[in-house]
Amino acid sequence: MIIDPIDLKLIRQLELHGSIFLTDIIAKFQITKEEILLRVKNLEDSGFIKGYGLKLFIPGIVGGRWYWGCIALETTRQFKPERSVPLLEEIVENVVFPAGVCPQLSLLFYTQSLKDTYKIINKTAGVKYAEIYKIGAYNVKVKQVLLKDDWKLIKKLYEELPTLNYNRINTLINSPSTDDEIKLSRLLWTKKNRKGVVSIFPDFDWSVVKNYLHLHVAVTTNIRIKELRRLINSLGCSGNIASRFKKRYIQLEFDLWGFSEMQSILSSLKQIKRITVEGCSLAYKNRIYNGWIEDYIAQKT
Repeated sequence: MIIDPIDLKLIRQLELHGSIFLTDIIAKFQITKEEILLRVKNLEDSGFIKGYGLKLFIPGIVGGRWYWGCIALETTRQFKPERSVPLLEEIVENVVFPAGVCPQLSLLFYTQSLKDTYKIINKTAGVKYAEIYKIGAYNVKVKQVLLKDDWKLIKKLYEELPTLNYNRINTLINSPSTDDEIKLSRLLWTKKNRKGVVSIFPDFDWSVVKNYLHLHVAVTTNIRIKELRRLINSLGCSGNIASRFKKRYIQLEFDLWGFSEMQSILSSLKQIKRITVEGCSLAYKNRIYNGWIEDYIAQKT
């Protein structure tokens, strides 16, 4: 599949929010709502969007203190992410070369104790190395009151996932018509409805895309971060300093259009004194994990 910057903008909004802010895209790119929905359909038909999964905003449902976290991992084939941590939300896979310089997997999850989750992951078979990060922290003093009928609507939505497409999701979010759709739209988390406790996110297969790479370059350097950021900006591509891995490998992040841009970036980095390129990783797959959600919903209905 071939994508363009408009497609990439749509993909990023789906990745971050599960839905597309139609008015923002229409204003920025001067395209119609119909073209936006057609572009997403093309992403679905090409196999880039493999399907959709459900996320529950556990802090709002349960109440109390919670963390939304990420675990960056180096693993062996023995590792099964589905059996790793409770309340696992999303699995992000990367292709890394050579092994050990970038995370192979990143797991997104909810927990009430990052320390306990770190202990659990380090006791999990197949884990060679793990780092845990806090993405967000919540202290919900008044939890969302969900009636049995609300959970029945959520269950119905969950059962619809195998046949769900974005046209249907857009209808639920922006133009619900039946009583059940209107009630469900009030439960869906969106940029406009931050009181929602349910969201729908796509699974991505980046290997389908032929003309775009999301690249992380692992480097070691004694250059200060401010100066390093200036050097990255001077390379002429969209770049950023993402994080560190193993406290040693600084992860430089790039959006690249084609293999030639990848060659250019790597060549330019290798020519900068005091920077050593240790390896790279490419985005491969994003998968929403629903293994525990079916049982959780069943308990509520």
